[in-house]
Amino acid sequence: MNPAGIADVSSRPKWLALAACALLLIAFWAVASSAWLDKSAAFDEPFHFVAAWVQTHYGDLRCNPEDPPLWKYYVAAGTSKNDLAMDWQSPLWNRMLDSIPAASMLYSDKVLYQTPGVDADKLLGAARKRMVLVGVALGAAIAWWAWRLRGPVAAVVATAAFCFDPNFLAHSPIVKNDVPITLVFLLLMGAVWLLGERATLVRCAAVMLLVAVALTTKFSGLLTLPILAIALVCRSAIDRPWVVLKWSLATRRRRFAASLALLTASILFAYFFIWACYGFRFCPSSDPTAKFNFKEPILYIAENEMWLRQDPVPSAVSQDQLARWVEQWKPDAIVRIGNVVNSHHLLPQAWLFGFLYTYGTSLGRHAFLCGQIRFQGWWYYFPLAMLFKTPVATLAGLGLALAFWIRSARRRAEARRDGWAVCALVVAPVIYLAVAMHGNLDIGLRHVFPIYPFLFVFLGVMAAQAHRRWPRIAASVLVLLFACLIGETVSAYPDYIPFFNVAAGGSRGGLSLLSDSNLDWGQDLPALARWQREHPDRQLYLCQFALPDPRYYKIHYIAMPGALLRQEDEKAPSGLPPVYAVSAVALQGTYMPPELKHRVCDPLLKTQPFEVLDGTIYLFDSPPP
Repeated sequence: MNPAGIADVSSRPKWLALAACALLLIAFWAVASSAWLDKSAAFDEPFHFVAAWVQTHYGDLRCNPEDPPLWKYYVAAGTSKNDLAMDWQSPLWNRMLDSIPAASMLYSDKVLYQTPGVDADKLLGAARKRMVLVGVALGAAIAWWAWRLRGPVAAVVATAAFCFDPNFLAHSPIVKNDVPITLVFLLLMGAVWLLGERATLVRCAAVMLLVAVALTTKFSGLLTLPILAIALVCRSAIDRPWVVLKWSLATRRRRFAASLALLTASILFAYFFIWACYGFRFCPSSDPTAKFNFKEPILYIAENEMWLRQDPVPSAVSQDQLARWVEQWKPDAIVRIGNVVNSHHLLPQAWLFGFLYTYGTSLGRHAFLCGQIRFQGWWYYFPLAMLFKTPVATLAGLGLALAFWIRSARRRAEARRDGWAVCALVVAPVIYLAVAMHGNLDIGLRHVFPIYPFLFVFLGVMAAQAHRRWPRIAASVLVLLFACLIGETVSAYPDYIPFFNVAAGGSRGGLSLLSDSNLDWGQDLPALARWQREHPDRQLYLCQFALPDPRYYKIHYIAMPGALLRQEDEKAPSGLPPVYAVSAVALQGTYMPPELKHRVCDPLLKTQPFEVLDGTIYLFDSPPP
């Protein structure tokens, strides 16, 4: 027999697996891209895009400082300096130094949607094409790690679970940093895993670079530092020699010393990298007099700490009450350190300003869960959100994988050999979820996206092990789960933002479960515009949770009480029969004063809408009393 022929036969499954992974990633790209072709901007997209454009073409970072700038340079790649006509004299331009994020939101709306000659949808569409490639890269990274751990079957299963996950199909094209930071976390832990096997110079450099990239992509990237520290401590404690560069470290003391050196180098490099991303400039712009009003984020933190004492929802607070609270308020260590860093110019002010605002947001924000609205949030919010919004097939697969792992964990021979791989897979998601559950920023599943790739890899690894042990049974179960996953995902197309699994009741069931970016991010104004064109005999009353000006889509309306953003009324009702269009988040009353919610939202929630547009805009014949 021909040895070469034998090699070709044995390698055939690998090529089939590679082809399968490639086809899955192409399908992901096609579905994610096409799903957003006829959607308006999600809530955060306009000011993220304007911020990316301004910092790239003018070096000014005052817009959207609550999101670090590195990923925004990628968003603006390929844009032209002539794409936007900026109004540098607008009062909102300078108010960005005092007000976050309100001034940035209003200014971006004006630049993108109220400036003649600017095609906002075209600019955002091009940016989304770039963003979806980040999602494809994330899928490829999931496939790579699963393959390295357990081979082709693991790679195909993990890639399929990701590529047909409605949440990543929804968020990958969006001009937002949730998917980019997810990619960075996965790549970092993959690099840490390889580093723990053998610490070459390239792997050390990769870890240092990815930590720095995380800190300049999203402020949750700060978690990479404790995650890296804990992972290195675990590797140092494992009773196995560790080759670091040209030395073999046989004792724990030497391994801990090497870990400390690498962690220190990562921190120092990240510090340099932050300054580089901000142009080695303390001020947010080239104008040395343009500085952020540093009292604003500190006042925001003080207000949130005060509101946390009110249970469960903050009521209106007078300026006198606020002033008295601030006088008595004692800043915590993070605020005190932030003041010192700012006064001594130890970090770029835009980075520090954004970090403190993000810290204030994590203390408390209006959140909706299972019909309740709270400012403090719930420790179990994200586990429930994952249960509601993860496809049933994926949940079932993870349950089977966990049961198989528990059963096979009794055989410790492989477990001891794979201890470091298990550590690299577990440390990041456990710490990330623990921190998310401890905080009060309970507004979207996207905030725990970095957990999911590790779950997909785990699912792939367990599927591969089960397939080795029970080939026919495992293959049958995998085919059944994959068919269910495709069916649930395809049936939701193209409305993936309001996706809830069938057990949760779909998007209609989601109305009573979760809010904000889990359900309605203002992305369906084109659907409302189409409805109005098809029904010119109705007078539209609108309460919409969206940033784009509805008039950009030629929607003529009268604003209802509780409209969450600036929406101007028509001069007078037309006398035509009325229709009341209320988007899902507005209908829940998540961000309305309690008295307005009771007056406007609660009666409508008891009324059956005659139509629901794209799962987010509810149409009623009768007004609230």
